Amino acid sequence: MQKFSEGTRRYTRVLPDIAIHCSILQASTGRFRHFLIDQPSVIHVKSGRKRILSKGADVSAGPGDAIFLPQGLECTVINAAEENGAYHSDAYIFSPALISLYAEAAAHPTSEAIRIEPDAGFLDALERSRLAIADESATTIGIHRHILGELVVRLQALGINLTPDPRENLCLRIRGLVREEPGREWPASTISAALGMSEQTLRRKLALLGTSLTDIIADVRMTMALGLLQATELPINRVALEVGYESASKFAARFRARFGLSPRDIRVAAEQDERCGTEFERSRAAAG
Repeated sequence: MQKFSEGTRRYTRVLPDIAIHCSILQASTGRFRHFLIDQPSVIHVKSGRKRILSKGADVSAGPGDAIFLPQGLECTVINAAEENGAYHSDAYIFSPALISLYAEAAAHPTSEAIRIEPDAGFLDALERSRLAIADESATTIGIHRHILGELVVRLQALGINLTPDPRENLCLRIRGLVREEPGREWPASTISAALGMSEQTLRRKLALLGTSLTDIIADVRMTMALGLLQATELPINRVALEVGYESASKFAARFRARFGLSPRDIRVAAEQDERCGTEFERSRAAAG
C-alpha cells in the first residue's frame, strides 16, 4: 500500500522575480532522459532518492541531502520512489534578477550537478526561504529578497556559482519565451521577432545546433507538464490544457513517448517497483 508522510502534498509557490518553491511528489520511480535544466535550482530530497547523470558527473542524493542543478545542464534525472512510498523533494528555483544581485559575476559558472550535505545553517536558510516564498505580503518583499539571497551566498561559499554562462544560448532563450505561455501558438515569426532576427537566420542557427523550433516547443511543454503533475494538484486534463493540448488522450500519449510514464503514473504508484523512461530519440534541443 502506498504511504505518504504526514503533511506531504504537492504545491508550487512563487515569489515574483525572486524565487519559486515546489513541493514535488512523485508516486512512481521515473527516469527522465535528455532533461534540460531551465533555471538554477536546489533540490532538497525528503524521501526516496534522486540521481543526476550527465556527461561530466553522476550525482546521487538521499533523504536529507540536496543537489544543485545549474542552468543549461542536459542530463538524465532519476527520481526513485521509496519502497511502499513515493519520491518527495523541495525544489528552490532562483530567478535571474536574484542571481544578478547576489552572485559573483566574475566567478566561473558552475556547469555540473553538485551534491550538497546541508549543515544546520544551510537547512535553516532553506526553511527561511520556504517561509519567505509563502509570505505574500508586499511590504516585506525586500526582506524576502535578502533571505533568498542568503541561499545564493551560501552556495557560493560551497564553491557553487549560479551566474549563467555569458555565451549566448539560443535554445535557452527560446525556452524562456515559450515557458511564459506554453499553451499558446508559437509561430516562427513571433519567436524570431522577439529574438531580433529573421526567421531564416533563426532556422539556420537551430539547424546548426541540430534542433528545430518544433522540437524545442514540444519539449518545453512536456517538461512543464511534468512539473505541474509533480508539484500541483491540477487534474490531468487541466495540465494538458495548460501546455497546449485540448485532447487529454493525445497529451498522455505524447507524455508517455517523452518520459516512458503516463501522467497518471506520476500521481499514482505504478504496478512495477522500477519504471524507466523510454529513450526518446530526438534532436538535442538543449545542446546550444
